[in-house]
Amino acid sequence: MKSSWFFFALFLISLQLSGQTPADRPKLVVGIVVDQMRYDYLYRYWDKYSTGGFKRLITQGYNCRNTHYPYAFTETGPGHATIYTGTTPSVHGIVSNNWYDEKQGRVVYCADDKNVSAVGVASSDGLQMSPRNLLVTTLGDELKLATNHRAKVIGVALKDRSSIFPAGYFSNGTYWLDVKTGNFVTSTFYAQSLPTWVQKFNEQKLAQAYINKPWTPLLPLAQYTESDADDSPYEGKFGHEEKPVFPHNLQDLKNLPSSPWGNSLTLDIAKAALINEQLGKDEITDLLAVSFSSTDYVGHLFGTSSIEAEDTYLRLDQELAGLLTLLDEQVGKGEYLVFLSADHGAPYNINYMNDRRYQKSVNMGPPVQDSLNQHLAGIFGVNKLVPIYNAQELYFDDELIQKNKLKKPEVERATVEFLLERPEIACAVVPLNADVSTCSGFRRDLLMNGFHAKRSGDVLFSLEPGYLNSNYQKGVTHGVAYEYDTHVPLLFYGWKIQPGSGSQAVFVNDIAPTVADWLRINAPNGASGKPVQDIRLKK
Repeated sequence: MKSSWFFFALFLISLQLSGQTPADRPKLVVGIVVDQMRYDYLYRYWDKYSTGGFKRLITQGYNCRNTHYPYAFTETGPGHATIYTGTTPSVHGIVSNNWYDEKQGRVVYCADDKNVSAVGVASSDGLQMSPRNLLVTTLGDELKLATNHRAKVIGVALKDRSSIFPAGYFSNGTYWLDVKTGNFVTSTFYAQSLPTWVQKFNEQKLAQAYINKPWTPLLPLAQYTESDADDSPYEGKFGHEEKPVFPHNLQDLKNLPSSPWGNSLTLDIAKAALINEQLGKDEITDLLAVSFSSTDYVGHLFGTSSIEAEDTYLRLDQELAGLLTLLDEQVGKGEYLVFLSADHGAPYNINYMNDRRYQKSVNMGPPVQDSLNQHLAGIFGVNKLVPIYNAQELYFDDELIQKNKLKKPEVERATVEFLLERPEIACAVVPLNADVSTCSGFRRDLLMNGFHAKRSGDVLFSLEPGYLNSNYQKGVTHGVAYEYDTHVPLLFYGWKIQPGSGSQAVFVNDIAPTVADWLRINAPNGASGKPVQDIRLKK
């Protein structure tokens, strides 16, 4: 009996030292993902940020300055899944935005679900989505389980995958934008009809109002000293424009995401969810997952050195300030916990770098696949042994290999030898045949953390630094294993977070286990990350 009391006392002392008691939890967790946000954007535009947005999160919160993705193929679907599941694609299964499904004989989209219908619009075309392809639970799922489903979990974003994977399986509401109608929708996986507040939100026709609002720069153009010229040769443009210059008139709903107004619309529905769902209004912790997708669309179209990108971040900063003010009013200062991160980063435009004497550009995809198939046909006498190329992954036609009585290890070795002849390819991995793999160290680890045996390709390869996975002559893309794509912000703010920062190594899959630890609930069931140790909680 004395021994039991002794260990219970030690338990209470440990809680006191951590600054937390068993019942002491935030009323609301707000997860914010800024799509395609490089880590250095926190400081690149620092002098122009307001005091209430990014600066408030950094100066009054904790900044994990050395946070990286622990896998190679950095894309939106895998990134959002990793943040909220606490594990890598090798476990959660979202290996890419798209992958080849051998059983179906086709490339599948990460959130695709033909067994559901869209809710909130007349047509389900392109909107049949759910989290069924996600193989593990999320932070929100574990919060629901721990509270006997009394906690509320809501996810909102422009992109379906950016709302679906954060909100998980058990969410109370998962909403994304249908760009054809301007409505936020869901699917029958979650509900048979939209709640009244979402219907009323859609009735306001805010998306239509935003596309009629010209996008003019927030500041005089001369003040965007952190960016390239307004009329830059490295920028893309809207299809109806002659030049990529301000002001931009959107004209069509399809252009809304590629402007700051997409973030504004996302914030509008996030605020509506906060108020109408009464999040953070009782002692049961709720979760609101918000993803700002327009930063990614703008980056892809205009590039990371564009005035449009800078303007989008300056406007997002102001909108974050407004969100934090609303949280103060609705939930109360110190009663909510915010974490902010990104699903991936982004490099500079290929030609931007080439013109500055860093000449490393390559058009991957079909050219590599076609030349590889010609090479293999010359050796084995069989055409199209590699029918699928996707995101630095190659898929073999196993039926064709068997039909022609080829030895797959020999095909694998010939493939790797061919890849290594190309100057842009650093190494290759055949996950199921270590004998012919040439990657080692961090490259191999990053590739393997992104490999799932039932979904990934037969051969994975890593590019040399500076090379891109596709031929983006205008704007940028992402998806490789280097600093510019893997290094992202990670900020914790509010509740009991003591201000500070650290450069200790943190991985994105540490986020969900960290928050789960503070909530005193189980981490997601496939979690491989660990709670961040250097963050101190106030007593």
